[in-house]
Amino acid sequence: MVFNLIIPEINSRPKNTKDAIISILSIEWPLSARKIFYEIKRQYRYSHTYQSVYKSLKELVEKNVLREKDGKYEINISWIKTLQSFTDIVETNYYAQKRINEFSGLKESRHGEDMIILSFNSLFDTEKYLYYFMKTELLNKKNELICLAFNNEWRPIFYLRSEYNYYNRLKSRGHKFYFLCSGKSYLEKLSERFYNSIGVNFKIVSNQFPNDILVFSDYFIQIFIPEKLKKDIKTYLKKREILGLLKNVLEKKSSIKVIITKDKSLANEMRKNILDKFKE
Repeated sequence: MVFNLIIPEINSRPKNTKDAIISILSIEWPLSARKIFYEIKRQYRYSHTYQSVYKSLKELVEKNVLREKDGKYEINISWIKTLQSFTDIVETNYYAQKRINEFSGLKESRHGEDMIILSFNSLFDTEKYLYYFMKTELLNKKNELICLAFNNEWRPIFYLRSEYNYYNRLKSRGHKFYFLCSGKSYLEKLSERFYNSIGVNFKIVSNQFPNDILVFSDYFIQIFIPEKLKKDIKTYLKKREILGLLKNVLEKKSSIKVIITKDKSLANEMRKNILDKFKE
């Protein structure tokens, strides 16, 4: 499914017949072959024959880019989702490489065969990197157990809709989630209700964690947040000061260390420790 497809822009001229067809059907659907032919001629003043447009339509149907029903054509939603997955992976790879390059001269960044140490400028930067890192790995796998142990939960406050879509998408691949949180604020109890309602196992525990831990596949990931920042997170969550949490904590310039270790036995051991807490 490789051809020169350009995302249509207003008043732009598609480069070929297939792009023109996609452009037309992205605005109005379903359309007959003859209607598509006339729309291409009207909108883009193409000189292509009806036969060439019809041939391109059939090729797009064969490639599952379009669907045909009762002589009318529309874009195949499955093809759109494939494109989405592809762009997700490209964005992840480019973003990850960009972050590593950016921090290599400013913050600590060391690479080993099975370990990467990264340093990020803020919690938001850290979360974005880990979000894409996880998604890239998990969308290519099925039936993984993802475990997380952290001291405070604030993500649903800012990402409620995206969190909902994100976990539903991963759950559709058979992945299961087990989250431990030591925070007991009102907002974190709301997060507990939210996660449990969408099928993510979430449990508030009494013990504090030295650092946040994420385990999935063969990865054991440690997130080291400065003590002052951790105290500020607790304070703002307790006071329910969401704007203060955003400006003075999540966006605040800091040094967040992330150690990504790829070690199957270590990942399995840490995963077992977290899962055991759900049996208590």
